[in-house]
Formats: sequence, structure tokens, C-alpha cells
Amino acid sequence: MNTFNSQENAAEGEEQAPPMSLNGAKAPATEKGRIKISSKEEADAILADLKGATYTVLKIEEKEQRRQPYPPYTTSTMQQEASVRLYFKPKKTMSLAQHLYEGIEMGERGHQGLITYMRTDSTRISDEAQAIVKSYIASEYGQPYVGLGRTGKAKATTQDAHEAIRPTDVTLTPQIVKPYLTPDQFKLYNLIWRRFVASFMTPAVFDTIRVDIVASQYVFRATGSHLKFPGFYAVWPREEDEKLLPALSAQEILDLHRLEPEQHFTQPPPRYTEASLIKELEEQGIGRPSTYVPIISTIQDRGYVDQEQRRFIPTWLGETVNEVMNKHFPDIVDTSFTADMERKLDDVEEGKQSWTEFLHGFYGGFKVSMEKAEAEMNRVQKPVEEIDELCPDCGRNLVIRTGRFGRFISCSGFPECRYRRSFMNKTGALCPLCNGDLVERKTKQKKRVFFGCSNYP
Repeated sequence: MNTFNSQENAAEGEEQAPPMSLNGAKAPATEKGRIKISSKEEADAILADLKGATYTVLKIEEKEQRRQPYPPYTTSTMQQEASVRLYFKPKKTMSLAQHLYEGIEMGERGHQGLITYMRTDSTRISDEAQAIVKSYIASEYGQPYVGLGRTGKAKATTQDAHEAIRPTDVTLTPQIVKPYLTPDQFKLYNLIWRRFVASFMTPAVFDTIRVDIVASQYVFRATGSHLKFPGFYAVWPREEDEKLLPALSAQEILDLHRLEPEQHFTQPPPRYTEASLIKELEEQGIGRPSTYVPIISTIQDRGYVDQEQRRFIPTWLGETVNEVMNKHFPDIVDTSFTADMERKLDDVEEGKQSWTEFLHGFYGGFKVSMEKAEAEMNRVQKPVEEIDELCPDCGRNLVIRTGRFGRFISCSGFPECRYRRSFMNKTGALCPLCNGDLVERKTKQKKRVFFGCSNYP
């Protein structure tokens, strides 16, 4: 999505007080429901009303809340978690996992595979492995920490050919194997080991409290929680800190310390990261554990997307290919077609359908679409961008063109004049050695950005 019309949707007030008070209590509603503030004048009128109001504790709700552990990793969830927590690209994650699976030299222990097969869509754990990890948890953390096991629900598209990704020997803790691993191998093994052990521990237990505070016709709400029993958090890192609230009672009068209006606008859906795109592929039934990395590599290698702050941005080429494919092959690029194709391939693999019947059913319609596209499809070229510079060979204007390897500068008189040179994105700074322009460049292999002199070599 390239355009998004944002709208101002609220001016949210906060009751903020000194430490250990109701810091950050929200005031988004009246007794009739959430309010919508569409202008500064409305917000100012509400603030004026609130400044002179009496703040009274309307009600207090306390309850015990349990947070369940996560199931062990599949290929998809491991790639997502490694991307978010470790900033690993999916390709790097799979390469590291491959080495852990194939085995590491561990001194007197010899060559040992540390994890199970890393291409799987199942969260299933063998009965033997379940018994071993529960015994380990009871021994290291105590019986109260031993859970039933969180293995999740199998999806309709799950092949279940392999177990979930787990350590081959749970007693080989991250600290034991650390001396034999590279830093990145250790980080991934540590994640896999902790996720597996945590999935067979008991839920974490929190005491939660919710306080509603009435002021004039408005209702503030503050929430807090306190960890009562860590459960699986004994081995799995927590995502947030506790938020403690002071002791309060119903109908208690509170002192206002400060009101701060906050302006909010509706936000467009976030662009995909590698992690969120893998999650979407899995949810849509597109691809398999073995194909997530090739899919992401392909759209980058072909220049369909760029990455900015780890998020994918479609290029002109990507948008053009998408437009052409949707025009001439709408059924094939539809996500439901791809997911249905995956299911039919599973049927072929399981012997429920012959591969010749499957191919005949697909090829007939595809051939018709292809012949029609070849007859109707026009050659698409990106409009050139003129620059304020003349060709040194023939004197015509120079232009910026886009090729398969990116942008370049050439003569507008092409093909009569063949002058061309690399496109250099100038930074505005000068080289400290020769005073040439410093320009932005990218490495050939990983396309990482660096800065160099325009006079190189």
C-alpha cells in the first residue's frame, strides 16, 4: 500500500502523578463508551473540565491471570523469532540450524547433532522426548514447574513429517555447548533450547488489578500486574516489566498531579518485515518450511523489493510485475490458488491423485492464459529521468535508466550513442583524501550500503 489517508482520531489525556502513583492512567471514555475527539477545541474543553474535577476511585477489579507458554518451534516460528530477537535473516537462521543439526565437534563427547530436523511445520514432540524434558524440569526447577506440555494445534495444511525443532539432548544446556559453538550458533541454540524447555513448564501466574477513576463525566483506567509465580518464565525471557499500582480503595479521592493531551492519528498497516512476511505466507498456506527462504531471496534478488529499516518496500519493477501478472494471470497470482496448489501437491505425494491428472488439469487453462498474454502484453519500460548534464560523447542530454542491476546513467540518444556510466548517489560530503564526491555504494553479494569516493579506483 503506497498511499494512506491518516485521520486524527483522538486526543487522549493521561493522569500523571509522582512515582508509585497512578502514572499513565488512561482517560479515553465516558460512562457511555469511548469518546472520539476530532479537534483541538474539543480537547481543550475536556481538559478545562478535567482540571476542575474531583477524581474518585469508581471501582477496583482484582483477579489472577495465567499466561501460557509458547509451543516449540516450527521452521516458520523459529525464523520469525530469530529475526525479531536476534536480527538474523531467515537464510542465516537456516544455515546456522543446518550446522546444529548436522553436528558439532564437542571434545570428548565427539561429533554430536544438537537439534532435530529444522524443516518442519509440526509442533509435535515424541513421547520419549516429553518424558525426558519433564524429568529434567523436575530435577532442575522443581515439580511445581512441570507442565503438561504446550504443543499447539495442527493446522489443516500441516504435513507433520517431522517433530518440532528441539534439542536432541535437553541436558546439553546452552552453557555446556557454548565453548564449542560460534557466537551466532550459540544464540540460535540458546533460543531453541529455552523455547523447548519452556513449552513443557507450567503457566506464569500474575495478580492483576484494574482501577477505574471517575472525573466529571469521564472515566480514567489504570492497570497493573505483579508476577506471582514465574512458571515458564524461569527459562524464557519476559517481554515486559511489571507495572505496580498503589493500594487503593473504592470511593477514595485522589489528587491530580498533571494532565497531558496526546494527539493520535490512524496508522496505515505496517509494511512486511522478513519475519512478518513468513508469518503471512504460513497463514495463507503459501509455501512450505523448505521454501520460505527461497521465496524471500527471490523477490530481493530479482529487484522486486528493497529494504528500509528491515521493512520491504516494493520497487518500480516489483509494482510493474505485480500489475502485469494481476492483469494477465489473476488466478495464478491469487493466494488461494497457491494454497490450493500446495494441497493438490500433497495429494499427489500421498497417492490420492496421479501427477499426470494434476498437470493436465493445470496446464490446459495456463496455456490459454499464456498465449493470450503473449499476444496482448506490451513491453513495459520505466520512464527515464533527465539530469542536468550533457553527454560527453555527443552533447545530448543524459538520463537515468533502470536495468536489471539497478540504476545507471546513459545518453538519451541511445542506441545511436552508447555512452553510459554507473549511477552514484552523492552524499554531499567530500572525500578526505582527494576531495572527490563521497557516494553511496552497495556490496555485490549482500547489497549492504557503504560510502566511498566517486574517484575510486
